[in-house]
Amino acid sequence: MRKWITIAATAVLSLVLAGVALADFTQASNIALTATHAGKSTGIKSDIQSTTSPGEAPKAAKLLVITFPSGTKFGLSNVKPCKLSDNQLATGKSCPSASRIGSGSATASAFPLPQPILAGVKAFAAGPNKIVMVVKATSPIPQTLVIRATASGAKLTIPVPTPTVAGFKVVLVSLKLNVPARGSGKTALITAGKCTAHSFVIKSHFVYTDGSTADVQSTSPCS
Repeated sequence: MRKWITIAATAVLSLVLAGVALADFTQASNIALTATHAGKSTGIKSDIQSTTSPGEAPKAAKLLVITFPSGTKFGLSNVKPCKLSDNQLATGKSCPSASRIGSGSATASAFPLPQPILAGVKAFAAGPNKIVMVVKATSPIPQTLVIRATASGAKLTIPVPTPTVAGFKVVLVSLKLNVPARGSGKTALITAGKCTAHSFVIKSHFVYTDGSTADVQSTSPCS
């Protein structure tokens, strides 16, 4: 009897471990302020990526809340706003160049298609507390994705859409965005908040479509 119990326990453990391997998921969020002193005009460099086990559908985030150091301020009203609608942006119209605040790149997955969807990203001020990111895919499926973020105090809230293209669910798995420092004092686009123990601490809270969540912390040096 003991032998069979041992065999059964081993089999269950193997299945559990196999399940863990199949469900392996990693969320990374490296976000840094370019300033090195609190109260100074700063840019933001972000590199957000997720990985899922090979052969598994990617885990999709539906919401990202980024909490910057206490006292961080967004002066988006200092930039001419882009007033175009999602439909106008999706059908090819472009925001004014004066509204642009950043650029970068993105990668999406249309599982089970093996080829990743590569895209360029441009970020624009869209109002006193609003940012619009226009993600334009270059290959293999031409597609424009519009993401609107809201700044409130030191927080940036970003709903993440998961559109369906040609019957495939498109999941954003990588976003790299550089927002350079702009202006100074009252005209600064972003003002760095509190420096704690020689670090700007930035927290990223992810909410996924399956109901799970993840919290990731990153830092950048300051004095």
